[in-house]
Amino acid sequence: MPMDIEAIAQKKQEIIDKFGEWTNHNIHLADDIYTIGQKITGSEVKVRRILQAISDVVDRPFENLRILDLACLEGLYGIELALHGAEVVGIEGRQANIEKARFAKEALSLDNIQLVHDDVRNLSPEKYGTFDVVLCLGILYHLDVPDIFRFVENMAAVCQKLLILDTHVSTNAEKCYIYNEQKYWGSHYAEHSGNSTPEEREKLLWASLDNLTSFWFTRPSLYNLLSEVGFTSVHECHNPAVIKYEVMRQRKEADRNTFLAIKGKQERILSSSIANNIPPERWPEKEELEVAIRTR
Repeated sequence: MPMDIEAIAQKKQEIIDKFGEWTNHNIHLADDIYTIGQKITGSEVKVRRILQAISDVVDRPFENLRILDLACLEGLYGIELALHGAEVVGIEGRQANIEKARFAKEALSLDNIQLVHDDVRNLSPEKYGTFDVVLCLGILYHLDVPDIFRFVENMAAVCQKLLILDTHVSTNAEKCYIYNEQKYWGSHYAEHSGNSTPEEREKLLWASLDNLTSFWFTRPSLYNLLSEVGFTSVHECHNPAVIKYEVMRQRKEADRNTFLAIKGKQERILSSSIANNIPPERWPEKEELEVAIRTR
């Protein structure tokens, strides 16, 4: 049965008492009741970007789409897409976050979104099936080697058309790893202190579940890995704008943006058949590119 306004307000307070205030996802539940409040929190800008990208690239009614939201946090993106009619599965590793998302689902009487308490590293087509669209928003840069490689492979395995990655990328090629006989560069970042307890890590809602460090790919390595796992093209999104990402870039802080990886049909060149024999080029790291330019 749909929840009335009084029941929504009461349940919201119970969630806050048990799990704390909402940290990011401001969802309109009923009348003047929002999960955070009647204000713009910033996430709405990115929702616009994700929604528009799906609409433009997939070019099918949302009602005909099956969408996966990985590490869905408090449920905003999955709920937005469910409101548009898509069939959505959201996976979230922290109980506090998944309970908030489930409450919003109940308050909005949505039966086309399934919210699962699970580790995204358990993703597989056998467990969750396949999806037209996969959202990986703010989770890739919380994973470490070697899990991050398998995770990208698993996303490709469940994705039929479009993967949207919103992620930090490293501006420095500090560490190299070999995966499937290919080199991938990036940097490590701290997630938790070495002496932190599992309980302390659970309370850090914006950090990894358990790994002490995470690995951020450089842009070239991210592009190369997405190509290796089966995406035929990768694009960087600039509009709709998310200005804070540009501010970060101008300050030379860790870079971040939204990337669209598309799984399509590999086309053949008809105007020059010999060109089809050229193996796909891999993006060089900045240092490798500078050497190549100097030696030309």
